[in-house]
Amino acid sequence: MSKQKKGVVKSIFKYFFLFIILISLLGGIVLMAGYLAIANSFPDVKTQNIDSLLQETSFIYDDEGNISEKIQSNVYRTIVPIEDIPMQLQRAFISIEDERFYEHFGIDVKRLFGALWHDIKVGALAQGGSTITMQLSKNLLTTSDPNFTRKLTDIVYAMEMEKRLSKTQILYAYLNTVFLGSNVHGVQAAAKSYFNKNVSELNLAESAMIAGITQYPTKYIPYKLKEIAYGEDVSNMQLKLYPPNNSYIPTENDLQVYSVLRNTGKIDQYEYMLLKNGSLVVTKAELNPDSVNRQKVVLKKMLELGAINNEQYQEALNTPITISFPPRNNSGISSYFNDRVKSEAVKILIELGNSEEKANNLLKFGGLKIYSTLNTKIQRILENEFADSSNFPNSFVDDNGVIQPQGAMVVIDQKTGYVKALIGGRGQAGNYIYDRTDSPRQPGSAIKPLAVYLLALKDGMRPTTIIDDSPRKDDSMPGGYWPNNIYNVYYGNATMKKLLEVSSNVAAVKTLETLGSTRIKAINRSLDYLEQMGFAHLVRSSQNTVSNDENLSLALGGITNGVTPLEMASAYSGIANLGKQIKPSFITKIVDANDKLIYEFRPNIFEMIDEENAYRMTDMLQGVVINGSGKSAILDNMPSAGKTGTTDSRKDVYFVGYTPYYTASVWIGADTPTPLDYSSGVPATIWKKVMNGIDRELNLQNVSFQAPSTMNVEKEKEEEQKVIDMRRTDPGQEQLLDGLLFNENGENSVQNNSQKNQNVDNTQNSNENTTQQTRQPVQQQPVQQQPAQQNTTQQQDTAPPPEVPYEDTNNNNNAVSDDSSSIF
Repeated sequence: MSKQKKGVVKSIFKYFFLFIILISLLGGIVLMAGYLAIANSFPDVKTQNIDSLLQETSFIYDDEGNISEKIQSNVYRTIVPIEDIPMQLQRAFISIEDERFYEHFGIDVKRLFGALWHDIKVGALAQGGSTITMQLSKNLLTTSDPNFTRKLTDIVYAMEMEKRLSKTQILYAYLNTVFLGSNVHGVQAAAKSYFNKNVSELNLAESAMIAGITQYPTKYIPYKLKEIAYGEDVSNMQLKLYPPNNSYIPTENDLQVYSVLRNTGKIDQYEYMLLKNGSLVVTKAELNPDSVNRQKVVLKKMLELGAINNEQYQEALNTPITISFPPRNNSGISSYFNDRVKSEAVKILIELGNSEEKANNLLKFGGLKIYSTLNTKIQRILENEFADSSNFPNSFVDDNGVIQPQGAMVVIDQKTGYVKALIGGRGQAGNYIYDRTDSPRQPGSAIKPLAVYLLALKDGMRPTTIIDDSPRKDDSMPGGYWPNNIYNVYYGNATMKKLLEVSSNVAAVKTLETLGSTRIKAINRSLDYLEQMGFAHLVRSSQNTVSNDENLSLALGGITNGVTPLEMASAYSGIANLGKQIKPSFITKIVDANDKLIYEFRPNIFEMIDEENAYRMTDMLQGVVINGSGKSAILDNMPSAGKTGTTDSRKDVYFVGYTPYYTASVWIGADTPTPLDYSSGVPATIWKKVMNGIDRELNLQNVSFQAPSTMNVEKEKEEEQKVIDMRRTDPGQEQLLDGLLFNENGENSVQNNSQKNQNVDNTQNSNENTTQQTRQPVQQQPVQQQPAQQNTTQQQDTAPPPEVPYEDTNNNNNAVSDDSSSIF
């Protein structure tokens, strides 16, 4: 080659070399700029805040510290310290996912270029080449999108992470966040989900199986789901219940299987209902052969790398694997209570300064431990009684396919305000179903002690105070008299205690009128008092001039929007707690993912009445149960006090009562108000069954209602007996008002005795079914309120009335709200 040619070639190589150097420099600058740009966006990840980046599943616990519900989200994760994760499980992940983990600086160059070359050949991101640190970046900081930008970002973030965190901290975060199939994230959640163990209890075989899931989670999840054939042995079967992808109509085989599963206790009543209506499907879980093969690959790799020896390897291969699912929350318990707990938790988190969005995220992903007031034993008693169709005679299914009548019940510990159990319906199941414990309906006469008689006691009246229970003139009403008593039975001059026992409507209205200097002031005083108790659905004239609660129907439970069973139980719990109403609570405390207490219940107490008058009201309500309309609530081995309530046409029936331990309300009615062939004895009977069950289940001792230490109960009983004896021994003063009817002209006549025992609607024309026999009009005398220390012996009671079934149906159509004062 000539010297000239050699010079040309040399020049070409020189310039090419300079070009390569320039390109490399420019590439290096670009790469450095790109690195710095990505690194500049690196989140604030450091030792102090690594835990805050780990989303964790929240749990609800009952009052004994047992898990009541794992709050559902798209992530199930429980964070555990690295010390609780077995070394063999750590080595299994490192062996199969990142064998040079302790040697690299965030990226494994050899593995990364090998994966890159493979991806170039196939033209897709077929192999990841990701280190554990890069996977952690994907899990915590970026996304799972399969593109080069995300991959490059993970490389940079991994290198930055290695600068800030130790290898142990990186492995801790990775093992607590790695996706392991079926919405399971982290090794603790996987151990619980597949083997019903804590991660610290896993053996080598189970550890290798879990580590093998990561490559292809849908393929290598430890179990496969299969249909259940009718006739299969279900005793040791592991069941998986989940919503179907599309609408599903159960087959005949399905229905037979569901019945077997329910009868053998493998599913509860609510799960059975969801399966029957196609909201859930059920399959059996069996060991996945693909997962077993993958487990063997992991064990082989561990042996090759020296993570285990041959003896451990052989033992793990021969160790049987058993799929075992954890219990499905609280078996036999509907979602009503925990739905309310979650709602209350969000409210609390918002009150603590979180936005609504953040509060909901904390509930789902914040790893909260929410300690509820739920007593699982009591809740199961409610569930069983509400599942018993015999407690709801003459049931029917409405146009929406919902069983009617519906019902609701709340049980409260009156000494703490803790709601111990709650059920908002029957024959329904699933999440966030309609909760009737928070749905207002008419309370009927169950409101009388709260709206009328507590205030009367505060004003100085006593259970022995005499009230004139003769028909009350009201010129604004058709017939000139309002309200009617049930069966149009009147008791003349009788004690307040007696008239509450028989649920007199007239006495309640007349007493309400005395609670203020004018009628409207008396009514508003009662409304104010009810609002202080927590009744949140009352309507004032300032809110609605046409339809509001500023009228005398308030005394009878004729409330525009109604009240809720929870409000009723809470109000009565104040009487049971000697006048101190502790506003109801569903949560005792909330602890965050770091076990820091962020909320603790502090009682909100309303001093509704003094202790002595609260005890007097308890004595009156015991009389309702023993002698009056609440006899169906007499318990087997415990004193009880309470009040019935029945609305017009029996569209709603109530019983609210308490024992020395618990207060409970029961409501029954159709979702669309419909006349029922029910008396208030139906909810009272359910109340009795539940409270008897609580006494037995909790082994409660039979104790009396506690009287205040300042009160001379024996003396008050003696004075009460004197009043009763005087009325029995002074027939000259008797007034025979029982069965008395008044016609539209104000003339009175005796009701036909045969009519007394019929269930007459209160709105009937008051001159029906009467005879022509007349009596002299009864002289009505104003009744003076008696001071506490005086006996009311000068007042005269009626003779005992004929035997009629005590009931408390009310005519609540009065809308009078004038300022005129009234006397009894």
